[in-house]
Amino acid sequence: MKITVLNGNPNPSNFDRYLENLRSSLEDKGHFVTQLDLREMGLKYCTGCFDCWTKTPGICDSDQASYEMGRAVINSDFTLWASPLKMGFPSATLKMGFDKLLPLIHPYMVVDQGEAHHLKRYEKYPRVGLLVEREEDTTDHDLKIITDLFSRTALNFKTRLEFMETTDLDVRDLSNKIITPRVGPHLYQKKPAPIPGEKISPPERMTVFNGSPRGKKGNTPIMLDELMKGFGRDYEIHHLIMVKGLEDQVEAFRDADCVWLGFPLYTDGMPAVVKTFIEALEPFKGRENNPPLGFLVQSGFPEGLHSRYVERYLSNLAAILDAPYLGTIVKGNGEGTRIMPAEMNQKLFKNLEILGKGLAENGELDPEVLLSVAKPERYPLILGPLFRAFLKTKMSHRYFDNMLEENEAYERRNDRPLLE
Repeated sequence: MKITVLNGNPNPSNFDRYLENLRSSLEDKGHFVTQLDLREMGLKYCTGCFDCWTKTPGICDSDQASYEMGRAVINSDFTLWASPLKMGFPSATLKMGFDKLLPLIHPYMVVDQGEAHHLKRYEKYPRVGLLVEREEDTTDHDLKIITDLFSRTALNFKTRLEFMETTDLDVRDLSNKIITPRVGPHLYQKKPAPIPGEKISPPERMTVFNGSPRGKKGNTPIMLDELMKGFGRDYEIHHLIMVKGLEDQVEAFRDADCVWLGFPLYTDGMPAVVKTFIEALEPFKGRENNPPLGFLVQSGFPEGLHSRYVERYLSNLAAILDAPYLGTIVKGNGEGTRIMPAEMNQKLFKNLEILGKGLAENGELDPEVLLSVAKPERYPLILGPLFRAFLKTKMSHRYFDNMLEENEAYERRNDRPLLE
């Protein structure tokens, strides 16, 4: 049995020793183990360029590490995602690796579990499990949020999360879980509900963090700008992809009256560059008067429910920082915002302005408008056959097919370049 371990530990520690013992246990049983220490591989942040889908189908060529990692994963029988928890979530190092596995699936959509998901690129995907190391204040609630979210990630990578365990588990028991397939349903909660935000005194100014890996050219900053138009008061915006400015970004958070963080959904969570920023906020745990936190999450999936799993983490993040949680604006079908004619964005922009105005006048987000922005939360079952039929048409693929054709890569769109 081929087993790949993606070690997302950002710094050498006892976590590495646990993995060494796990490897020995598995090899003693006759299994072949490849461990990739992501911190040493030279991975770069995903920038949302889509080249792995539209220029070099199936390959991220931004760094050699992405190729090596993807090849190891797709040719394994089991892949273990492994990381210490940082601010209530696996590390930015592991998240960077996840983001660079996007070439393993297609940009095209299919219906799975009654929802829109990506089309598989390969015939076979490895079984997967998640191993984390607790923080001092980790709760069972934290672990459930993580399990749900990474179970969704596994679903999108055409497999299933078989377990989520901590390093409290004996290495021999974890070894047995890895070599013994689990039969059963996916581990995620089926219908997560929106989490209501708090009401605060209307803020005088806003500090906005744009977590789009495309920086100013993304869809996220367009939506944040419309939100701030409605807010109508003083605000400043920081682009987290400017990683050399991390110290200034942290100082901006420290001095903020109110914070809004927006980002696109990346492998069912936040982009790695956003997780890096979140981890840099750790010194503010336990600080009095941390600023109220609000969030905007937009995705390329048509249904809002895809973002509800990371919404649960964002609510938890506010609690970790002991900061008021203002709510999360969820928007599906957000990928085309930057290229759509103005009239097609009119309703969205109007609603974002209303939400911003509500913050300025009442210190809260209008719950009915939030639900309107997120629609459809999920497609009714009756529409499933119609949606499936649409996804089989050329029209549904046109957005990415056009880019493939422009890059003279259309004939290679179904390539499987990482198979051994």
